[in-house]
Order: sequence, then structure tokens, then C-alpha cells
Amino acid sequence: RVVPSLVSSRMAAKGGDAAKGDAAKPGEPPFGLKLSPEEKVLFKGKLGEPITVGRTITNTTADRQCYKIKCTANDIFRVRQPLGFIEPKESVTVKISFMGKAVPENSKVHFFAFYHTKSDKKTDGDKNPRQIWTTDAKPQGVARHHCAFEIEGAEKKEEKK
Repeated sequence: RVVPSLVSSRMAAKGGDAAKGDAAKPGEPPFGLKLSPEEKVLFKGKLGEPITVGRTITNTTADRQCYKIKCTANDIFRVRQPLGFIEPKESVTVKISFMGKAVPENSKVHFFAFYHTKSDKKTDGDKNPRQIWTTDAKPQGVARHHCAFEIEGAEKKEEKK
């Protein structure tokens, strides 16, 4: 069994893209924007209280980008704003919260997937981000950041489904 908090450090030890958070799956395009911080999502706090961390996404391209963030468990995680636009050379900070009543078991590895695609105002017009991310939309970049937990007064417990 792999402890979630060790996943990113093992990947980083291999070097390359894995050192910048978690690499995309084989065949997925590399993330073309800047994510800060570039490592695992560390939830540190007290059990029973929402724990929120931030991620800043910076558009380092010359094109407007549309981003989307997905998580492995909507029942214990929240992302605000999970979708949006970022103009060239601008940044947006998203809030990621752990709302669980128990720390997920060690063998279950949770992560957040960050996606982006070019979004031209001329072709997209007044579309909102949900209209950009249709079921057939293909991301132009993908990054995954695994979760780690440092929760006070918590024993690792299996999640109930």
C-alpha cells in the first residue's frame, strides 16, 4: 500500500515533470500554465473542521485560457471556482477544501486534476466555462496533484460509501 503523502515525493525523486507535482497520464498533453505551489495538496488542520488551501493558476501563454478542476471525491472535497477563464499573463487563485469527517484510508489515493484549453473570445463569444467543457472537449494541458493529510487527532479510517 502506498501512503498518499509519499506518492508525490516518490514521483519527484524520479525527476522530470514528476518533480512538478504529479505528471499527467501517458498520452495526455503536459500542463502549459503555471500552478503554484507545484507540489501535492497538503491538508493540515483539525478533524471535523473544513481545511482550505489555495492554488494559483497563472496563464503564461499569449492566449486566453479556460480551466477546469476535477477531484476524486466530491463528497469530501470542494473546489471554488472549479471553472473559469484566465486572460494572458493573469492569475487566478482557487480554493480547495477538505470537508471529510475522517481521513481517507492510506490505500486510497485522492488527487485534483487541472485542465486547460485555449478559449478565443471571437469564437467562444459569450459562452460560460461550462459551455466550453462539453463532453467532447479535449484539454490542451493536464496536471494532477495528489493529496496528503496531516490531521490532528485523527486515525486513518476507511471511507464509507
